[in-house]
Amino acid sequence: MNLLIFTVYLICVTYVLYNAFLFIDSMVTVEADKEELNRQLEEDNLKNFIEVKFKFKPGYHLEKMDKELENIPVEIANKSQQHKIELFWDDSSISNLKKKSGRLIRKTDNMDETPQEQVNTTILPGQAIEAKLSDEKLVSPLHSKNVSVKKKSNLDSERLLKLEALTANNFHVQLVFNIADQKANPKDGKQQRFCVLRCPLSVKRVHWKKAADLLLRPKK
Repeated sequence: MNLLIFTVYLICVTYVLYNAFLFIDSMVTVEADKEELNRQLEEDNLKNFIEVKFKFKPGYHLEKMDKELENIPVEIANKSQQHKIELFWDDSSISNLKKKSGRLIRKTDNMDETPQEQVNTTILPGQAIEAKLSDEKLVSPLHSKNVSVKKKSNLDSERLLKLEALTANNFHVQLVFNIADQKANPKDGKQQRFCVLRCPLSVKRVHWKKAADLLLRPKK
């Protein structure tokens, strides 16, 4: 009898540990390529004008990514003290892992369909805005529909294939904006700069130690 109880206990513990391992092994992080972003800012002399920060969570679970990344959180700051920045959402774009680009949508509360036209956003000197970004279908560029998973045999793990597909390619958000001196005449094109900033983003698997820490960390 004791042997039977011990066997059942061992099976239960093994099952729990196995599922915990699968959970940890299915976590990814989404990061901006800060080095490439800084290179563009330096090259285009934009370091003193604009700062873009993506506010991703420390980690995402594979099965929850579709919902959790419907909105890509970003903060865009105007670092200048005398120039204003005007963001052109309809001219900006976002790509998915299949390298297909579409119009960038700034999502608002209760938005359930794609707007035909979006209002530009002006950021005054020293100010910043927070926005939630999506594509024209109002889904994440990392949505399952945007990830190509090809099984070569029935033995292939769909979970591992999806992780491989997610981490094999990058995607990007491309911002189009205008920088203008606040005191300048709006009709004076010489006092304005038309700019394009491509923000590369990538998906990486989370190291098991970090994933375990995220799993055990108390939820706020």
